[in-house]
Amino acid sequence: MHKELIVEIKELLTANSINETTIRRGITKQITYTAPSPGIYSQQWFWDSCLHSLVWSELGEKKRALQELESLAFGKGDKPFFPHMIFWKRIRNIYWWFFDTLYPSKNYSELIQPPLIGFSLRKLQKNGIDVEQIREISEEVLNYYKFILRVRDPDSSNLITIIHPWESGLDSSPKFDLKLTNRRFMRTRQWLRMRNLLKESQRHDWNQENMARKSSFKVKCVLTNTLCAWGMESFSSVLDALKMNEEAVFIREKSDSILQSLVEHCWNEKDGLFYDLDVKNQGNEQVHVKTITSLMPLLLNIPKDIEQNLISHLTDPKEFWPKYPVPTVSMDEKTFNPKDIPLLWRGPTWINTNFFLWNGLKRHKETKIAKELTEKTLNLIKKSGFREFYNPITGEGGGAENFGWSTLILLMQK
Repeated sequence: MHKELIVEIKELLTANSINETTIRRGITKQITYTAPSPGIYSQQWFWDSCLHSLVWSELGEKKRALQELESLAFGKGDKPFFPHMIFWKRIRNIYWWFFDTLYPSKNYSELIQPPLIGFSLRKLQKNGIDVEQIREISEEVLNYYKFILRVRDPDSSNLITIIHPWESGLDSSPKFDLKLTNRRFMRTRQWLRMRNLLKESQRHDWNQENMARKSSFKVKCVLTNTLCAWGMESFSSVLDALKMNEEAVFIREKSDSILQSLVEHCWNEKDGLFYDLDVKNQGNEQVHVKTITSLMPLLLNIPKDIEQNLISHLTDPKEFWPKYPVPTVSMDEKTFNPKDIPLLWRGPTWINTNFFLWNGLKRHKETKIAKELTEKTLNLIKKSGFREFYNPITGEGGGAENFGWSTLILLMQK
């Protein structure tokens, strides 16, 4: 099965690859990236490309893995951060007219996504790419981390703030419902809210510092901060290899600081879970909704007692361990929806979040559970193919077909 899986994955990623000759800032360049699912998701998304790069690297395609990240760097231009979307193609659909036309540029968005790119670079380095080949992009990534650590942490809490649900990558997760308590016409309410938040940032002239200070939506997202700390922890090793020792120490210390703040502010001793912080004018308030985010600090060097609490929730068949784990909302939450229609991230299993948790289990030497998660994830793909998400009860696939980051199962085979 493993050899057949490799062939299938390579064929899928090759079919999803986009090659474009483009001109940006007077420079003509051939860019190559993997679209999540061409026709449905044809643009380049930041965290998708970071994850696609991991799979290309695992396939032994180091040049192709690097192209994935270089396209992100070229697409962002002179911006100090990597946008969550780069518009290489002009796609005139309802999504474009309702949302994307609000951005000041036709080339990219003005939002971020979970900053895990440092882990992708570390994977390339570990797989034998000449470190000098990644020096230029490493300098871009270093500046990116420094920028978001400064601008997106206006209260100096060592936790970055997201100003739009899309920045978490988890779109309409119920942990972001906050004041949207009326369940009627929820999809319309969510869409209007997403648009209104973009219009609000527009009124702030898309100034990142003003957005982080003044947005009506300010959340310290556990997933975003966990992936930031995880990415920087890995990236510090890349900087060491580049002999950028002072910068490596800085990034490593910042990663440690995020972990400490997650434990101090987001850990809930009573529930044995992590929760996002809703940033209020007078302070921070935990958002007590059990989602997959609550388990994500397993990726980090958390204390043993916290790790065991998270493991007990993860493996509880009433919460996060159905036949096809891991649901993105605990099954005992009233907002749990295993079909995830019409809103995303409200219950189904996604392969990327399984991959993150698998890494956390391996880190803490929970090899038996990690192996079981791999087997259950592989069963999903055998049953329904490489889908965008899956029903955690039945294993039925949902959303887009031939979805790029669902190929992360390849890395979970190790």
